[in-house]
Amino acid sequence: MAAPGSVVLQWAIDAWMPGATVVNVRDLHEGQGPWLVEVSSGGAVHRSVLRTAGLGAKGDDYLLVEAAALSQVESSAVSAPRLIAMDDGHRCGVVTSLQTVVAGDTVASQPWNEERLHAVGAYLAEIHRIAADPAPTLPERQRPLEPGGGYTAEKRECAEHPSQRSREGARLLAAGARELADRPRPDNIRCLVHGDAWLGNIMASGSQVTGLIDWGCAGVGHPGIDLGHARLSAVFSYGAEAADAILDGWEQAAGRPADAMPYWDAVAALETAPAMGAGTDIRDAFLHRALAKLR
Repeated sequence: MAAPGSVVLQWAIDAWMPGATVVNVRDLHEGQGPWLVEVSSGGAVHRSVLRTAGLGAKGDDYLLVEAAALSQVESSAVSAPRLIAMDDGHRCGVVTSLQTVVAGDTVASQPWNEERLHAVGAYLAEIHRIAADPAPTLPERQRPLEPGGGYTAEKRECAEHPSQRSREGARLLAAGARELADRPRPDNIRCLVHGDAWLGNIMASGSQVTGLIDWGCAGVGHPGIDLGHARLSAVFSYGAEAADAILDGWEQAAGRPADAMPYWDAVAALETAPAMGAGTDIRDAFLHRALAKLR
């Protein structure tokens, strides 16, 4: 995928640091953007993250939702990217945003550390303290990864080239969906949710969480949307005890038990593909445990 063009880069410089010189532009996600932009000004190198709907896999709605969510977070003390500038397409020709860089590495790329996982839960609890009302650019959410859902390519592959394992997985997911359909969706708590709080979007330095990136699935909903998604991600990376560490961290920071977690664990599992390679058995066990606690 081509790097952002000269018009986009010039807009970024003008909005951020007029007169600076671009010294490096590096793709951060498999040729799809966003891009890490490094500029030189006053003898120092400065860094920012550039997103543009026209060159990446994300569309206009994703970037507009992300901007609205970051504006909500900025009013709090929570560590997260800060929106430097936003163009609705008037200057760049496409919706484009420029953000600050979050320090650290993704939690998913780091080894097991119970203190870090507790910090993940505590960080999510801080996000969930932020009150928000649904709006066109901050919609109501009922599950993670809305609006399109996750594992799209994998789901398509399972449908077009079904294996015995994907057929078994599809039956389990369908059965789980039927069970949830018979139960009321918990909606007694509403707050800002990130919507894609897997460990690859959570940054940390040592055992300290430094922020959440990729806010385009954000909205207003139940905190279990983020907690279930983060817990399933942790199980994929480290095992079942990692999910408990995240939950413990959230409950300690929130000062109360998490609400309806078996329901939200099941919701997270239902977003996955029928077959996930080595992760299929892990997902199946996670979903079975959640459904057993619901019965």
